[in-house]
Amino acid sequence: MKHLLIICLAAWLGTNSLMAQEVETDTVATHTENNAVTTHDIKGIVKDRQGRPIVGALVRVVRTDISVVTDIDGRFLLEDVPVTARGIVVESVGMEAEEWDIWEPMRMPARRKKVTFVAQAGLSMSRYTYYGGNFKLGYEVGLGIEVRTSRKWAFRPMLQLSQRGTEYKQEQNGMSYKETWSPLFLDLPLYFVNRHRVAPKWNIVFSFGPVFSYGFGGNVKTDFNGQQEEIGAFDKVNYDGYSHYRLLYPFNFGVAYSLGVEWKQLTVGVWGKNMALPSGRHDEMTMDPCEHNWALTFGAAYRF
Repeated sequence: MKHLLIICLAAWLGTNSLMAQEVETDTVATHTENNAVTTHDIKGIVKDRQGRPIVGALVRVVRTDISVVTDIDGRFLLEDVPVTARGIVVESVGMEAEEWDIWEPMRMPARRKKVTFVAQAGLSMSRYTYYGGNFKLGYEVGLGIEVRTSRKWAFRPMLQLSQRGTEYKQEQNGMSYKETWSPLFLDLPLYFVNRHRVAPKWNIVFSFGPVFSYGFGGNVKTDFNGQQEEIGAFDKVNYDGYSHYRLLYPFNFGVAYSLGVEWKQLTVGVWGKNMALPSGRHDEMTMDPCEHNWALTFGAAYRF
């Protein structure tokens, strides 16, 4: 059962409790200096949404080593807390730890869903490396699921539509040649996601894993001294009487990785892919080296 943990911590000095919730808390001065209170004790009760006490919840004061575990009645007592302390963190099994202000009612969110849907979109810069291609602007959109395996780790398979290409230019002795590759791929990256919390609701997210790809569309445009031609990126063509294989093989594979900043369910960052694929000018008589396609995508992902 999912619980929404409600904790109300309020303090008064010589006055009645300020709580508007069902939980009553108060503070007692424990040390004064120059007629000013410097430390105090804070006591209260931790309850769930149904008003039942939470046993064994860890209550600690931020930026101190002061902490305590709630008893069988959900009660806690924090002793000798500096009056300058303003934050308290409450942790319990099945709940996300959150930092709250001491003087205001606080709500702890329920446990994160184990399985969530993920949507991703962004603009990419890609190029083929072996023949010295230039960077070309493309795009990437995708949907997937994320399965949480622990507090820091998750597994995220995605299905992405990607346009990764490159552009070749050559001008020599009055000759001008331009070739633009714009193939379309369906990518299946299998991300292993690692999160590191840097602040409440903020994480640094790193992911990596293999990616498998299938090319199914797009085109290759050529411009030779103003004479233009367009063919399918995966069509078979002939050059000078020799039978060539497809410009790009439809199946290829590589490594995917990413680095981003996550706030709640939204992640903004950069995704990279290094793909290995056979050369487009590989024919039956010559064996050209494998081409490599390198892409960086700047975009965002959202977990539902």
